[in-house]
Amino acid sequence: MNLSDQHRQFLIICSMGALSGIVFLDETVVGVALPAIRDELGLAHDTAHWIINAYFLTLTCFAALGGKCIDMFGLRVILAISTPIFVASSIWAGFTNSGSALITARVFQGVSAAFIFSLSQAGTYLAFPKDKRGYAIGIYAAISTAFLAVGPIAGGLITHFLSWRWIFWITIPVVLLSAIFALLVWRQPEESSLSRSRLDTMGVALMLVGLTGLVYALMQGARLGWSSFIILGSGVVGLLSLFFFGRYELRQSKPLIDVSLLRHRPFMSAIYPYIIAEYSVIATAVFFPIYLQDILDFTTAQAGLALIPAVLPFPLVSIYIGRLADKIGSRRIVLVGTLLGGVVTILLAVLLPFKIYPPLAVLLLLWGVAMSCTIGPARRLASHVATLDNQGQLSGTIVTLRLLGATAGVAASSALLTNGFPIPSVFLLTGMLLLTSFVSTYFLMKG
Repeated sequence: MNLSDQHRQFLIICSMGALSGIVFLDETVVGVALPAIRDELGLAHDTAHWIINAYFLTLTCFAALGGKCIDMFGLRVILAISTPIFVASSIWAGFTNSGSALITARVFQGVSAAFIFSLSQAGTYLAFPKDKRGYAIGIYAAISTAFLAVGPIAGGLITHFLSWRWIFWITIPVVLLSAIFALLVWRQPEESSLSRSRLDTMGVALMLVGLTGLVYALMQGARLGWSSFIILGSGVVGLLSLFFFGRYELRQSKPLIDVSLLRHRPFMSAIYPYIIAEYSVIATAVFFPIYLQDILDFTTAQAGLALIPAVLPFPLVSIYIGRLADKIGSRRIVLVGTLLGGVVTILLAVLLPFKIYPPLAVLLLLWGVAMSCTIGPARRLASHVATLDNQGQLSGTIVTLRLLGATAGVAASSALLTNGFPIPSVFLLTGMLLLTSFVSTYFLMKG
């Protein structure tokens, strides 16, 4: 297409934001519909949570591989392959009639979404010069988090008035149109080049076994017994696999995940709050709707609408925060976000037992502002540690670490509930983690 650089950049950021938004939508839209899916398919509570965590596990394990493939084969090739797989798995998920089939479909959704999400972040970064990336990431975040905002509302309304099956089908036209626009307007930057390194399949296998083992032990421990052979074996295999994964990656010249970044103080000061913020987002998106429906007796539609205060700040303030980050830097904004988020989430845990929604809505609004101050600026800080040639790999590494937070959020929160702890404990733990990220980030940045 014959477009000016400015128009091309605008179309790229819109398509990349929408592609990322589809991944966000699939993360949050299922949370509100989960009780209805659980009841219709006759699933146990812990089994139902695998519908969410199967998606996150595969998304986490394949995100870095997606980033590596972008560096090797280019954005167009990866987008042309991953989009049809995502569409097909979404159709399959909507037609399933058993928990096992739905979980399997979610696995394929997660694999394809991993590639889509990695390329959306890398494409956003590559399309803009360094002095405009804060603004670009702000637009990207505003578009993608608009889908995050729509997710709980759409999930509640669609499940209530149509069927939970439609929550998987509504993404199809959006992802197809966004992918077509991206394929038409994308142009590889002249200063970047494709890598010729090999795919790290061993790294993917070790990470997949490690994370699956740990998450399975955490989520099924209460049901099978913490001292059972299956749970202990799963946990040990998971830990050993992750240990060997770290050792293996350190020896690679072109690693799947650059583990050495975890020793890099500026990177850790950005990525740790990013991980914990994602933990908080998923814990809130999945378990607050469960509280509303199981404790306050809200319908799915009411639960979706009740989450509006939490998600509304994401699309409204992201561009402003991106511009502010370009002017004053991202570090102070991240610190404000983690501190505010921690305090607000602990207050939320304190007020939940009183079963009064209006004060919870105020806290959800403040929480949304806090997460907007954390996620975008922290991502911007973390992106500055790689050259243009390695943005695909860095994007995959950042996405993987972010999704570790999401996977941990579902697994740890599910473990608390299946072990008899009340829902407020989910938010108490989340708030404490946000405060620890504030403290650690402050000292890492200071050092």
